[in-house]
Amino acid sequence: MSRIAESRSDLTAAGGPVPRVSVLMTTYNGAGFIRDSIDSVLAQTLTDFELVVVDDGSTDATAAVLAAYDDPRLRVVRPERNLGVAGARNFGLEACRGGYIAAHDHDDISLPERLAVQVRYLDAHPEVVLAGTEVLLRLQDGRILPTDHAPGSSPALVHWMLHVDNPFTWSSVMIRAAALRRLGAFLRPEAEPADDFDLYHRLLGIGALARLDETLTIYRWHASNTTYAQSELLFASACAILARTYEPLLGADSADAARLVVHHLSDRQPVRDIATLERLGTVMERLLIGFQGLYAADAAALKQIEAHAGRVWWRVVRSAIRSGMPQAVARHAARPGLRRGFRPLWRDVAASLAVGTVRATGLAR
Repeated sequence: MSRIAESRSDLTAAGGPVPRVSVLMTTYNGAGFIRDSIDSVLAQTLTDFELVVVDDGSTDATAAVLAAYDDPRLRVVRPERNLGVAGARNFGLEACRGGYIAAHDHDDISLPERLAVQVRYLDAHPEVVLAGTEVLLRLQDGRILPTDHAPGSSPALVHWMLHVDNPFTWSSVMIRAAALRRLGAFLRPEAEPADDFDLYHRLLGIGALARLDETLTIYRWHASNTTYAQSELLFASACAILARTYEPLLGADSADAARLVVHHLSDRQPVRDIATLERLGTVMERLLIGFQGLYAADAAALKQIEAHAGRVWWRVVRSAIRSGMPQAVARHAARPGLRRGFRPLWRDVAASLAVGTVRATGLAR
């Protein structure tokens, strides 16, 4: 176990009763955001928690911000050198004593009921090893936006969603510490910056994963997010994870399929030609059929999965249409297996065709 540097007051807090929840927050030069994040944790309605903050070698005013707090639930730990995101989270986990580990980035916000709701859910569902929440997106200009997530994220549906996207926001997840011990490794640096996505897939071998419909987390969307700052490496890491997941379903086509899925389904990049749309539709159909054959699910769960697949397929086709390919609407109709669970509103179809026709006319000039 790595040596953890803590203040005298932190050591006193660490010797108290074991908390229900350990909130694990890592930071590197987070002075501009971390106060709001810490305050949101300390304001939780569930009070039986500790907040473990890993200051991973910050060179800004982060240390001063942390030193200004006088709350026995807050513990600051510092590695001897900068470890990076995955390394810092692994280091911080060693200091966590709670039965549940709540993840929290230094720039995100937990709404007051977050910990209480997740603890109640996990207490009532022992088969679930990780529970996330729905989130709101806070943009740099202060606007708050909802996600495009579908409601009703049961464990079976989440399992399917992990084949086509990342359904979790890191700062929203709570994980059983016992499940992490069984896993043997928390976050794998070699999977960084998709180390969280890698963790979710590995946890499927331990138990079920769920995402609550309650909006309990606010995700700050800004230019220094990993999604922006390390987009190419994130893409490559996510593709590698999905390629391994697809092997039992797609065999030799796994790597190509993973690149298509990450680019167009996860990164939401529009399809620019009919041939690529056809390839993506084939991949989605094969994944859906293979998933339904490989993983047992009841009728209600299968209906949810088909509805999600249909919604995603329409989102892809809609994006292609509106990007200047109105002819893509025919490819939507040509995939009955993907249309079975979801039918778009005719108004959306008509509006998309109108936008796509205008754009195609402009592109042709």
